[in-house]
Amino acid sequence: MAKTKGKIRQFKSGGLRDTDEGKLNYYGFRHPLLEQSFSKYMHEHRKMADGNLRDANNWWKGWDKEISLQSMVRHVEDLQAINAGYEVIEVRRNGIEKHYIRKELVSDFIHSIPEDITVKIIDAEECANAIRFNAEAYKLQII
Repeated sequence: MAKTKGKIRQFKSGGLRDTDEGKLNYYGFRHPLLEQSFSKYMHEHRKMADGNLRDANNWWKGWDKEISLQSMVRHVEDLQAINAGYEVIEVRRNGIEKHYIRKELVSDFIHSIPEDITVKIIDAEECANAIRFNAEAYKLQII
């Protein structure tokens, strides 16, 4: 640890640095488990319908902010349903995605789904990451 003298920090090694007063603390504002969760979410969603992977930062290019807002609101509704004890199920067929909210357990019918349909149970972590993604995509359109 450094000793602080005014606006200078002096380390045991003799090294000197300005204090971090007034500087943004990017390290402190981020949590490694949240960044890992978000990175996994973003990586999973890089795959396009044709099987190719888009660049990780492709979303920085943006789109209409209304698109981000609409998606964010859908995911907030999903999160609210999950919090109320419902299950949110993503169903895809031929690249078309739909979300369903059910009170019954998905396991009751999941084994009888045709092969051309994929079903995924959406959890609160997935919703929170989707909300974060859409919020950040929205912010890119307004800053």
